[in-house]
Amino acid sequence: MTIKLTRTQIDTALPKVEKGLQQYLWIQSKITGCHDFHSDREFRRKYNHFYRIRRASPWQDIFYSLMARAKKEHLQFRDVLDALRKSTGRLEASFASKLLATINPNLPVIDSVVLKNLGMRLPTTTEPDRILKVCNIHKRLSACFNDFLQSDNGKYLVDVFKKKYPNAKITETKMLDLVLWQTRA
Repeated sequence: MTIKLTRTQIDTALPKVEKGLQQYLWIQSKITGCHDFHSDREFRRKYNHFYRIRRASPWQDIFYSLMARAKKEHLQFRDVLDALRKSTGRLEASFASKLLATINPNLPVIDSVVLKNLGMRLPTTTEPDRILKVCNIHKRLSACFNDFLQSDNGKYLVDVFKKKYPNAKITETKMLDLVLWQTRA
């Protein structure tokens, strides 16, 4: 799978990024600047809004505690995925990737919009080796992001993103993620 974004699509998506970019920058400032971000109500509210988390408080307590642990222990995707599954009983690929991409902004987010743009899908609940398949999707997504960012259109995206938002100090991966999210297939 490859990311197929044209310069026209990039140019069209870029102005739509602004609101989400401001929300993302606020979230990242709390992650890097506050040791107790995971228990801060405002952080949770804004994070939940940005990443569209609509789960009850007990689930959120597990999620945000795991986020703090992941930051402290430098957990990998499989670790986060397994910990969420053990604590919630569900395989939470998208939420695991969002948690990890918050801690490590060089990692992509598994999101239905992004997956659709790439012609990818998560394995169904009944597929054998589901955890392994989800981990492989995350790896493939990382490779797709890296490949695209090294292409001419990837370099174009980074260049115009930096010109449009010169004060936004974010990773190239997140630039691409924000643009992809605004590009509905």
